[in-house]
Amino acid sequence: MRTDIIVFAQHFEALQECLFNIRLSTQSSYRLIVVAEEGANSIKEWLEQNSNVVPVVGKDGIGVAAAYNLGERVADTDHVVFMRDYIYVTDGWLERLNGCMERNGRAAMVGPVSSGVSGMQNADFPSDNPAVTEHFSESLGVMRANESKRVPRLLSHLVMIRKSVFDELGGFDERFEPESYEDDDMCYRALMSGYEMYVAKDCFVRYERKFGPYADDPTWYQRHIQANGHRALAKWGFDLPAALYAWRQPITISLCMIVKNEEQTLAQCLSSVEGIADEIVIVDTGSSDRTKEIAGRFTDRIYDFEWIDDFAAARNFAFGQAKMDYMLWMDADDSFLPADADKFRELKKSLQWDTDAVSMVYNLSFDEYGNVTSSLRRNRLVKRENGFRWIGVVHEYLAVYGKIENADIGVTHNRQHTQTDRNLNIYARKEKEGVPFSSRDLYYYANELFDHSMWEKSLHYYEQFLDRKDGWIEDVINAFGQAGDCLHKLDKRLEAKAKVLQSFAHALPRAENCCRLGYYHMEEGDYAGAAFWYKTAASLDKPVSAMALMRHACWTWLPHLQLCVCYNKLGRNDLAKHHNEIAGTYLPDDARIRSNRTYFESLEASRE
Repeated sequence: MRTDIIVFAQHFEALQECLFNIRLSTQSSYRLIVVAEEGANSIKEWLEQNSNVVPVVGKDGIGVAAAYNLGERVADTDHVVFMRDYIYVTDGWLERLNGCMERNGRAAMVGPVSSGVSGMQNADFPSDNPAVTEHFSESLGVMRANESKRVPRLLSHLVMIRKSVFDELGGFDERFEPESYEDDDMCYRALMSGYEMYVAKDCFVRYERKFGPYADDPTWYQRHIQANGHRALAKWGFDLPAALYAWRQPITISLCMIVKNEEQTLAQCLSSVEGIADEIVIVDTGSSDRTKEIAGRFTDRIYDFEWIDDFAAARNFAFGQAKMDYMLWMDADDSFLPADADKFRELKKSLQWDTDAVSMVYNLSFDEYGNVTSSLRRNRLVKRENGFRWIGVVHEYLAVYGKIENADIGVTHNRQHTQTDRNLNIYARKEKEGVPFSSRDLYYYANELFDHSMWEKSLHYYEQFLDRKDGWIEDVINAFGQAGDCLHKLDKRLEAKAKVLQSFAHALPRAENCCRLGYYHMEEGDYAGAAFWYKTAASLDKPVSAMALMRHACWTWLPHLQLCVCYNKLGRNDLAKHHNEIAGTYLPDDARIRSNRTYFESLEASRE
């Protein structure tokens, strides 16, 4: 496939170097179209001697937008490259840009990574040595092969545009003379028309302005940026570059799930994503019930995956089938409540363009009144082009980076499966096989042992985890608390308290561990000591966007209800009654609180 390359020529020496560089570095078929000013006699004469170049002559003083538009009228290929004469391309550049355009069907424009430019295309590269530049480009081509990043803004120093889109949009706006803002304006119109733009991360070109007014006077360019900024403001009524960087757009979503024997909950889960998921990918790991039949009511994207005791492998396989912009993961016993689904649909309509992941609140358990008793944040929605991967055979997690939005959206967990030995057995088999455990594996193995009341072995693995000193801080804090509970169960009460107190050396006290200490003291009949720790818990500010597991009772009503008991035991019924009423603001219909009120009323009546 041939590609027309339009070069805007403004300086003779720069043009000669540019064309020589293109011929040296371009292997695929192309045609050169060079636009020059009427008065540039040396350029015109030289072009007349080059039969393999199509010359186009514009008026003297012609700007970038008008020059590019003139050249495009001669072009007749599907993809057209527009470039300045001070750009140095590298081997494979044209093939990589064409590949990026072909891989992204909604792309109107694609551009390279460049040195010395602004925005998302900039790559710090200080060397002007051609050999070093070529080596850097080759390395980038290997490390970033076929990678691209969706962006809201591309620069016109070198850009490939789909000709059909160029013609649809009416070309560059020639009011932006001599240069600057013509690219921002074109990008904004493309976005408004529903098109996309990409940076080809494997394509590098060098930006070097050695000639012309910019090289002689750097303030020249700034003056024109300011003037064209005013023109853009007059045209659009707002700051155009700021609008591009803040661009929000509708996104498409692939729901990716792994399932096994989920006939009880799958329909509810899939029904809750109506209007959210544009495609549903179901990976079945060996169901023997009606799971696949139920899934078939919602999607035909159903795959089998042989179970290999590795949750990350199954989830990564599911992600590999996705085709939409973003990937959403859920378990079959998860769902979106109507209010949360409405929030998600709104987010889907206008997500910030550079969002790499969206975290959501995972509501894990509830009390009899429907209040959330435990929750945590999980990275729930991730950009597909980033290639994020799941890690961990059990209690797997998504390794994400970049810009993460913390959404006020809840995913509701409605656990149907009873506690099983599945995860514990996987860890035990890995241990027997001599598979090295990461720090995270040690922590979650200890949790599984804890859930199965295997106190001594659980404590052993918590200690191993803590000894490594490289765990996530939230896991470290919880490990001290859980290890304390193991010691308490083993009737090592002083050691239990000491273990929990160690968590305070790593971070400010958490309400969960303060309530633990309060409980230990209550068990010993030390109500003054218990009151101290419950008062401390009640005084703490609840984290707003914590990624860690939150036991909400410890941050709300539980310390106050326990203080009611402690102060009653200490003969301070005025304070006991006070804290009972505070607990009642959280649980107004709770039988314990009503019973306490009756008790205090009877005490007052007896005194009368």
